[in-house]
Amino acid sequence: MRFWWMVIPGFLWILFSIIHTAPPEPLVAVGHPGVSYYPYSFLHYSYSDVVALYGARRLYHHLIPYFQNVIEYPVGIGIYMSLMAYFPGFWGYFIASDVGLLVAFVLTLYPLYQARGSNVALWFSMSPLLGVYGVLNWDLLGIMCWAWAVFTFERGQYRGTGLWIGLGIAVKFFPIVMVPYFCAWLWMHQKNQLKGFLMSLGLSVGILNLPFAMFAESGWSNFFSYNSHRAPDPGIYQWLVQVGALNPHGVNWISAGLTLTGGMVLLLLMVKHHWNPVGVTAVALTWWLLCNKVYSPQYIMWVYAASLWVGGGSGIWVVLNLVGLFDFWLAMRWLGLGTTGSPALGQFLKAALVPVLVTRDVSLLATVLLIGRRSSILRYSEVDHEVSASPVG
Repeated sequence: MRFWWMVIPGFLWILFSIIHTAPPEPLVAVGHPGVSYYPYSFLHYSYSDVVALYGARRLYHHLIPYFQNVIEYPVGIGIYMSLMAYFPGFWGYFIASDVGLLVAFVLTLYPLYQARGSNVALWFSMSPLLGVYGVLNWDLLGIMCWAWAVFTFERGQYRGTGLWIGLGIAVKFFPIVMVPYFCAWLWMHQKNQLKGFLMSLGLSVGILNLPFAMFAESGWSNFFSYNSHRAPDPGIYQWLVQVGALNPHGVNWISAGLTLTGGMVLLLLMVKHHWNPVGVTAVALTWWLLCNKVYSPQYIMWVYAASLWVGGGSGIWVVLNLVGLFDFWLAMRWLGLGTTGSPALGQFLKAALVPVLVTRDVSLLATVLLIGRRSSILRYSEVDHEVSASPVG
């Protein structure tokens, strides 16, 4: 099947998402969304950070990100949203931002199609996750970087891999999980290429971050301080805080400890048994999100996209799509009832919160185990990589 035919389902999902998240004109009567946008968007399952932060971060004032404007995202997103605000008015910003995310979808699909074929590419393009999360946040920009990092790595273009990982770190930070596993594989099999990989990685990270880190340190570091002090999202950590067993600082240590311990175990297994590094990065990412104190519903798109590169199988892909939809429903319904002060909130949480969160966490754990098993079977030898750059799926 030709590539452009496979673009159509995802294009339609994201077009639906763009239309659905466009706020009614009265909500932007003052030129940007106000406080009334939040209960409306939650109740109508149409919330988008792209919409909300135009007003919440005063992007219409065209402030220099991190120097004059505090933004809780890495610099890639701060630059992106600020540049999009130069299009005329809210609607210029909204359309330009979402068209950029639509392009990011196409650029994510292309390497997946080239490396894994039309069947896997269709699983991504037809995913309803694109319809609910495609323009909810800027995650597709980071997922695009992840895809090109894997694509270039499998083709031995290690300098390009470093550049894409660095760009991904600057956009959404999650691609940093690739660094230790790709470095370890290069050290074992392509040691002469490790220097080029690290130089290009450092170059892309440095060019994007150093100007802000050096001259707007307080704004640049807000991403780290904001997440460090942020209360845990609904789940086991929040429950432990509520019953007094932990404080937020303790949650940070436990979350980091579990994440790093699991990541180190995966690294040792990969080195010892020559597991596929592409698969191991997908496992490490999923484990990180499972252990992290902060979990936004759209993160399921990262897990889903990473699993497609590994070939997790249709069963887990169906489950991830369903879990992502359930999690979105829970978040929007919860926030909708909460922002309107509905007396039904307590009953809703009692009935829905635990089942949805347990289902989500069990599904993430199952993904860790299934993709981990897949990665251990599909070993990645130096000969295979050099001769054929054979795909893992």
